[in-house]
Amino acid sequence: MRLFIADAKMERKEVLLEKLLHTRVPVRLGEDVFTYGKISKEKMEQLILALRGFDLIIQSLGVEIKRVCATSAIRSAENRDEVVKKVKQECNLNLEILSGEREAEMIFSNFHYYDLPKDGNYIFIDVGGGSTEITIIEGGEKKDAQSFEIGTVRMLLNEQSKLPRAIFAWLNQKLNSKLSYKAIGTGGNINSAIKILEKKQREMVSISELKSIMSTLAKLSKEQRMKKFKLRSDRADVIIPALNIYTQIAEQSGVNELMAPKFGLADGIVLEELSKKNIQHLKFISS
Repeated sequence: MRLFIADAKMERKEVLLEKLLHTRVPVRLGEDVFTYGKISKEKMEQLILALRGFDLIIQSLGVEIKRVCATSAIRSAENRDEVVKKVKQECNLNLEILSGEREAEMIFSNFHYYDLPKDGNYIFIDVGGGSTEITIIEGGEKKDAQSFEIGTVRMLLNEQSKLPRAIFAWLNQKLNSKLSYKAIGTGGNINSAIKILEKKQREMVSISELKSIMSTLAKLSKEQRMKKFKLRSDRADVIIPALNIYTQIAEQSGVNELMAPKFGLADGIVLEELSKKNIQHLKFISS
């Protein structure tokens, strides 16, 4: 679960968007959902407590607009309606469950606001705990997007290493064999991998480098990964399946390099709220 707070300030004809806070709590709702199909009473209590804590921080900072969104774990849960009702009763918060397609669209919205070549061809890959969103961009325009119910926690729980054939079939159908693509990776795990490789933000990293660090991590225990690479406990176990997803998709797409510009769904949610106010010109002053 993540809490993301941004401050938007108008200056001349553009809005300066400053990231004030970005923190996370490893509740891992998917551990229940991806194993038993629904969220347990214990996880529900953790969810409520975390949301209450988040809401206190939000109130203390005088945040004017707040939005609570749920992704793969809750949208896959058999008792999702009960979860939404419980959150409303206990926290007085309206929990919005995003579809996979909606999630992909909101992540992709970041593309237009960052300093990336707009005429290029990209494979946009966002890997979460329960789902992976892929967007194909050609000539700076979105050609297609799809959400797949495979993520780091799902792979970890199922001891899975191979991606579903449906992903490869979709890529083969949608990619233009006459074009060359670059990959954009988003999500906390790819950002951690970039840090381990001592790469700068938005610096291209080769897929072979990612496979090499994945191999190194696989030889270590979870505790050794935490100690050697200063990884949090809830990152040290899922970083390997995450890199597995990124590299398999990249290789299937004929991509040799990947860039991680360090934005994701949380940024997309903020951008969507600003777009409702017809704000078009944004500049990020902190990341």
